Parts: sequence; C-alpha cells; structure tokens
Amino acid sequence: MNDKEAHPHMEDEKKTPPVPETDGAEKAAPKPSAKTPEKADKAEKADKAAKKATDLEVKLAAAEKELAELKDQYQRMLAEYANYKRRTEQEKQQIGQFTKAELLTGLLTSLDNMEKAVDAPAGDEYKTGVDLVMRQFREALTALGLEEIPALGETFDPTVHHAVMREDADGVEPETVTQVFQTGYRVGERVLRPAMVKVAN
Repeated sequence: MNDKEAHPHMEDEKKTPPVPETDGAEKAAPKPSAKTPEKADKAEKADKAAKKATDLEVKLAAAEKELAELKDQYQRMLAEYANYKRRTEQEKQQIGQFTKAELLTGLLTSLDNMEKAVDAPAGDEYKTGVDLVMRQFREALTALGLEEIPALGETFDPTVHHAVMREDADGVEPETVTQVFQTGYRVGERVLRPAMVKVAN
C-alpha cells in the first residue's frame, strides 16, 4: 500500500497554494463619508462667526488706540490751558502794575507843586501856585483819558447826571441842569462818577 492510498488527501493539500496573511496596513481604508448639508451649513456659520470675531477685535484695538490718542491730546490741551491761564494772570498783574506806575509818575509833578504851594505864604502868589498845580493835575489826568462830563446848562441825562435837587426856574427849559454840586468824570464810554446836579422842573 503506497502513500497515496494510505493518505488520499495529501496530494490535494499539496496542490492547494497557501493564502498569504495580510497585516492591518494592507486592509482597505474606509471610504470618507460625504458632508451632509446640515454639517456644511454649521461649518460656514462657524467660519463667519470666527471672521466676525476677528473683525471686532481689530476694530476694538483701533478704538482703544484712538481713545489713547484722544486722551493724550486732552491732557496736552489741559496742560496748555493751565500754562496759558498762568501767563494771562501774570500779564494782567504786570499790566496793572505798569498802569499804576504810569499814573503815579504822571502825578508826581503835581504832587511836587502841591507841596510847594502848601509851604508858600498866603497871598496872590499862593493862589497862583495852587492854580498851577490844579492845571498840571488836570493835564495829567486828561493824558490818562479822563474826561469831564458836561453838566451845567445841559439837558438832564440820567446816564451821566445824578439829580439831587429840583427847582422851578424862570426862563429855563424843563429838565435843564441849573447847578453842578460835584463834577462827573468818565474814561471813554465808562462813567467813573456821574455829575451831581440840580435840575429845573
């Protein structure tokens, strides 16, 4: 009895080639699943939201930068205004001191003559000296812009005249100033003191 007879399936086993084993890398990869419309819409919305957030961040950064610049400009303006105010106050004080100095300088000559008049003996020369002082004094005040307000014989004007008395005067138009008790003065349009007068009814 030969081997074929003893093992009838041996020959068939030899003829059948062995099936090679395959590892995991050689297995077929799964097919990618196609995106559904719902997933695509969500992805698009997410992209838009991300882009919008980025735009807002850019705008916020620009706004913060502009705010910082405006704040810096505001602080500079405050500092410049403080300096301007301080300079103005200093200039105002200097102008006031200068004006006072000019006024006093113009009155010094009159003061000198008044002292001489006080020391002079009574008489015609004394009166002449006083008249000279008064003339110089008026000239000094006129040079500073002082003007006498016309009153006697003028029509009463409540803006420049102060009536302290009234009288019935014959041959005088009503509201005419008939007597001046105290001279009024002004500088330009500003009344320093109204003239104190008597007015006809």
